[in-house]
Amino acid sequence: MVHQPELGRRIAELRKAKNLTQEELVEKCNLSVRTLQRIESGEVTPRSYTVRTIFSALDYNVDDLAEAADNKPGITGLIKKWLEQLYRYIIDLFNLKTHTMRKIMILSVPFLTLFAILLSTGLDANAQSDKKAEKSLEELNANFMIWFNAGKIDSVGLLYLENACMIPDDSAPIIGRENIKGYYWYIYNSGFRFTENKTDNLVISKDVLVDRGTWRGNIKNVFNMSGSFMSQSRYIDGKWYIENEISNSDTSESPAGQ
Repeated sequence: MVHQPELGRRIAELRKAKNLTQEELVEKCNLSVRTLQRIESGEVTPRSYTVRTIFSALDYNVDDLAEAADNKPGITGLIKKWLEQLYRYIIDLFNLKTHTMRKIMILSVPFLTLFAILLSTGLDANAQSDKKAEKSLEELNANFMIWFNAGKIDSVGLLYLENACMIPDDSAPIIGRENIKGYYWYIYNSGFRFTENKTDNLVISKDVLVDRGTWRGNIKNVFNMSGSFMSQSRYIDGKWYIENEISNSDTSESPAGQ
């Protein structure tokens, strides 16, 4: 069983990831705001029933938390741990200020390997199929930007598989469509809006698509931001859905108009 203050910290993290206020969460749990505040701050240790009620409202399996506390992470915990390690490694690779040439070579290997695998396995998708996939991807990227900027985060979420994984550069790995939607709500409410979302490199097979591109945006029309992304989409029932995604943003921001 997880003890305080770790329990309260975890509840607060999950609540914020869901973009819920303390007032909104207590409405789902039939608790008082003061009680939730004391739990999140580690002042009190709630009963097991209360803990399960809170985590149920946050769509989180409390058994996963208990397994992690016992140092027996189970399959879900192992996946998250691996993704966190991968996240830290990839972000370091994107920092080209140190060991620049070595990192460029490392970043190139996955793409060259993927091309070699596709060629060696004889994936002979014709040009017409590729063009259709490219057009679908353009529509997906365009819809993503339009829907996000309009605050239609539920629609953005439908672009992802239910068990999709996202690794943004300012957060731990985010697993699951609902959690990804919570992250996008947080970004949207911060005032960020996209101005560009385009593909630079594309690899297509029969039912898997790897897209590497760049994005630009600004925060409340004051600070410009840009970055890169790499996503892997899967073709299911006639549509492409994002299954895995990694994004990286520039560390510097500039005033809009510059």
